Amino acid sequence: MKITTTLFFLIFTTFLYSAQNKENISLKSAVTFNTLCSKCHEGKCSRRLTFDRGNKFTNNHIKRYSDFKDISKNEIKEFFILLNYMKKECLLLMPDEIKYEISNLESFAISSHKGYFIPLGELKKGNYSLFIRTKDDTPFRVELISRQLDSYLDRLFRSCVKKRKFDFTIDKDTNYFLRIKSKEPLYLKVLEIKKVAL
Repeated sequence: MKITTTLFFLIFTTFLYSAQNKENISLKSAVTFNTLCSKCHEGKCSRRLTFDRGNKFTNNHIKRYSDFKDISKNEIKEFFILLNYMKKECLLLMPDEIKYEISNLESFAISSHKGYFIPLGELKKGNYSLFIRTKDDTPFRVELISRQLDSYLDRLFRSCVKKRKFDFTIDKDTNYFLRIKSKEPLYLKVLEIKKVAL
């Protein structure tokens, strides 16, 4: 199979997703990838790297499905690192996720505001209630997923209310994330999660 020099460079760099590379991933790239791309690529977790498309196809694919209107070579490289981390480790990657505060919700929105990817940190197994209040009554889908790609909540809310409550149960102690997507711009005002007794 013929591989261009540029693609070979990108493939080679993905093998080097060291701690330094992961620390250099921008929050914007991580939020965009985990909101818009990881849902489709989670099923490709195979603990190996495979590339069967050329560089031009890859660039066009990223531009088509991501939230970037203009994407740089460095951002493309970050997407490769995020993808290959998922493929090889079967884990989600967010840079320095422990440092993030969910109180700053705007940091975890994609540019169009049609999606969010919010790290909740480590949650202990048990029962929880999640409260979300939005600026308006825009419908949206909310998913709760673990770092290991396990799904614990996947609900579509069409009701014309600005405050939603979600109840869910998790069965292991690990890091969890919220993926929120909507067809129209969505603005989160409040997000609160509480552990509840049986």
